[in-house]
Amino acid sequence: MQQTPLRHLALSVDEPEPGLFHWMLLESEDAMKTWFVVEASDDAYDTFSEAWEDGAATLRGLGDAQYGPRAEVAEDESADPVLESGPGVDD
Repeated sequence: MQQTPLRHLALSVDEPEPGLFHWMLLESEDAMKTWFVVEASDDAYDTFSEAWEDGAATLRGLGDAQYGPRAEVAEDESADPVLESGPGVDD
């Protein structure tokens, strides 16, 4: 079974105010030179550990437990277009 590449993901915890912790999932698509936030906690946590554990659970949910979070399958630009309506499609 051919797999798409693993996504370059990282988990980080930030403390914008003393005692308030937020997790963030970051992703890089350029050999880990630039990172952007793909998901973040809405609510603050009382401890670093609570934020980390909830962020890690979210990260685990992004992919298969055996193969991990994979990149989306790239669309084949040379493939014939898929018709959404027309003769033979609406039948």
